Amino acid sequence: MTKASRILLLHPWVYRILVFAAALGSCGKLQAQGLQFNSNDSLMEKRTSYSVFKQESPTFNDELTIAFQLALWDNSHLGYVLNLADSKNNSYSLSYIYLNGTPYLNFNIDSKSNKITIPLSAAQLSKRTWTAIKIKLDLRGDKATVWVNGKPYGASGFSFTGSISPVITFGKNSRYSDVPNMAIRNLEVGDASQAYSFPLDEWEGQNVHSSNGDEVGFVENPVWLINESYFWKPRLSKSFNEVVGLNFNQQKQSMVLFGSNSVVQYNVRNDEESSGSYQNPLPMPLLLGKSIVNPRQNKLYVYEVNNAPGNPSGLVSLDLSRLNWEVKGNAALPSQRHHHNVFYDKDYRDLYLFGGYGSFRYYNDFFKFDTLEQVWQPVVFTGDHIDPRFFSACSVADANNDVYIFGGIGNQSGSQVVGGMHFYDLYRVNLTSHTIKKLWEIKPDEEAFVPANNLVLSKDRKYFYVLCYPHERPKTSLKLYKYAIQDGSYEVVSGEIPVTSERIETDVNLFFNSDANEFYCTTQEFTSPVKSGIKIYSLAFPPVSYAAYLKSKQAKSATISVYSYVGGLAAVLFVAGGAFIYLKRKKAKPVPDTADLTQDESQLEIIGNKINAVYLLGAFAVYDKNGKDITYLFSPKIKQLFILILLNSRDKNGVTSRRISTTLWADKDVAKTKNIRGVTLNHLRSILADLDGIELAYINDTYSFTVSDAFFCDYFVVQASLNNRQGAAELEVPHFDLMVRGGLLPAMPDVWLDDFKEEYEEALMPALQPVIKNTYDEGQFKKALEISRLILNIDPFSDAGINYKLKAIRRTRGIEHARRTYDDFVAEYKRSLGIDYPLPFDKICGK
Repeated sequence: MTKASRILLLHPWVYRILVFAAALGSCGKLQAQGLQFNSNDSLMEKRTSYSVFKQESPTFNDELTIAFQLALWDNSHLGYVLNLADSKNNSYSLSYIYLNGTPYLNFNIDSKSNKITIPLSAAQLSKRTWTAIKIKLDLRGDKATVWVNGKPYGASGFSFTGSISPVITFGKNSRYSDVPNMAIRNLEVGDASQAYSFPLDEWEGQNVHSSNGDEVGFVENPVWLINESYFWKPRLSKSFNEVVGLNFNQQKQSMVLFGSNSVVQYNVRNDEESSGSYQNPLPMPLLLGKSIVNPRQNKLYVYEVNNAPGNPSGLVSLDLSRLNWEVKGNAALPSQRHHHNVFYDKDYRDLYLFGGYGSFRYYNDFFKFDTLEQVWQPVVFTGDHIDPRFFSACSVADANNDVYIFGGIGNQSGSQVVGGMHFYDLYRVNLTSHTIKKLWEIKPDEEAFVPANNLVLSKDRKYFYVLCYPHERPKTSLKLYKYAIQDGSYEVVSGEIPVTSERIETDVNLFFNSDANEFYCTTQEFTSPVKSGIKIYSLAFPPVSYAAYLKSKQAKSATISVYSYVGGLAAVLFVAGGAFIYLKRKKAKPVPDTADLTQDESQLEIIGNKINAVYLLGAFAVYDKNGKDITYLFSPKIKQLFILILLNSRDKNGVTSRRISTTLWADKDVAKTKNIRGVTLNHLRSILADLDGIELAYINDTYSFTVSDAFFCDYFVVQASLNNRQGAAELEVPHFDLMVRGGLLPAMPDVWLDDFKEEYEEALMPALQPVIKNTYDEGQFKKALEISRLILNIDPFSDAGINYKLKAIRRTRGIEHARRTYDDFVAEYKRSLGIDYPLPFDKICGK
């Protein structure tokens, strides 16, 4: 931890102001996602502890009710869901244990007796399966009742005294460090006269806010689940020197990756892989490897509608239990059908194909597989007309036997000669009546895109989810879209997944796991007709909109605006579990050239290079070789990996694979991080392909970057200037403009960055202090304020920093404004250090 961050931990009043401001600036709450706890699987110091009231607890009279939703997925550990202690050293707990195949909740008087034992169903043990818990303490009647999904369990004899001022802690607490694998959300605490509500919908940080925006609680080592609903999580990455197909088997909770000789089944619930050889040879060579799962039969159907010359096309099935193949037919269509749709009817009896592209034509015909004749029979549908297309998405058949078909590329004639157009339309196709109904057509005002193969209907059939991407870009990105079936209104509801789409065989699929409430994206990127890489990602349901994500990032700016009205002090704040955010105070109507430069540094304009550029000072930003801002491509984990290698490549020897794993996935066994590390590195390589002057090298199990003059990094430029300076006054203005953006990666609280941050601060401080006097004496008061802010960011109680800040403010905004700034400073000095600031205002600024 750097010097600045250690001092700033003493500033609880700052957090209260920030949360108050955020509440005023908020336009509404996100849907609660919850708080996940690092459990006994983590080191003790990494386990999660959530204090509901971080300051003095309120007093509850006559009764106390604690209600929340709980998810448990632990069949190994004993652990404590919550602990409740009073001022008389009485302590009560809700504990969990998995015993002889049955999970139990227990409500206890700690160190004395178990009062209530509640058996749970093993089916409840799932990360996204929420159980309603309500605990009511009858403080007058000396009774306690615990409701689990509405079913009560009670006991008496607790020695309650009529009122309580409880210390309520979830997870690790002062008495116990055992924590089960669990998550909570929608917490409510109260009695008949007062109530506190905590949606637990934070994106980051250690401070927990109530539903009205007040900062009330504090959590150590939080895992905010909302991030899992916006950022796609890499799960598996594999490369193959043959055509390999893929599909999802809901019954077995596994992804099935099948090749010519063997099959790999990847369990999405426990991240385990199992492989096996077929009982008999695959009867058909794979060209595209298209497939569909029949859950009624527990079989995977694999087919080729138009195989290579001399090789039979047809339909074969793989029994997923016995791994034996069976030929279902040698049917073929006269031309290939790239990016067609395949679906069953609602009873999983009839198999259909629709659309696709081949032989320079787009298609719109339907085929049904005839099991007796073993051919694809054309099926005629009446009603509305669907233009020929490929790259459309389709759903599974619902209870009405309706299948929804969305979007694609094609034209009215079907001939590629006249060119193609993007469709953004939705059709409902009924497989019982063989009718088609066009529901709507829209024209999005954005870059043209296509959907992936399949779409997922919401449970209420009001929406559908589909992955979309600009397929004409070889290096593109996928995003999840949510469409209203009624009118086609839509929103983006996820972060991006980079993907390379160089060849027409490249395939993207979207699956939904109703057991785990997760989406899965699978990509198959071909580098040649027989070489491909398969990647699997997951996203928790319900997904979070891009607008909500942007709003979460803008909350700090809203806070700053209100902060200016409550007379706060410009300082460095340690938020988001140690994340640094430099705050600056500004007037509602800034005064040009003379106003105190205390704006949010994340809003500062990029100074200098915007080509092949990386900015680490202040807000993290990356620009590609065309000057496009591609910061959004860096998910939190990719950004950590990039910065870890970059900072260790400048004057060091790079980073070993083991160090990458132990730094970025400290909670996992190193041997089990190989896949996720490889996936993250591949994503990073894909992103960096759009930057010139920087290349990722791998030598002797060590990763490092080699850079040329074409590559620009603000931190490297400033660091070189500091290292090479012969006098502080020689600091060039452009370099100072880079410095003023902020500290080194202030929004990243990672412990492994502390040494880099401290080294930078220690080099910067002696360079700044001599300059500030000369700057002030030359009448450059605006620049003097900038320098004082940098100094106070490093040392919030620097005499030189506050002295020249006050002098510059007096010169630009008057003595009264300077005096108010001084009063704020000395008050905080007293609160933090426990002593009075020794220099009076008059001695600094005069009377």
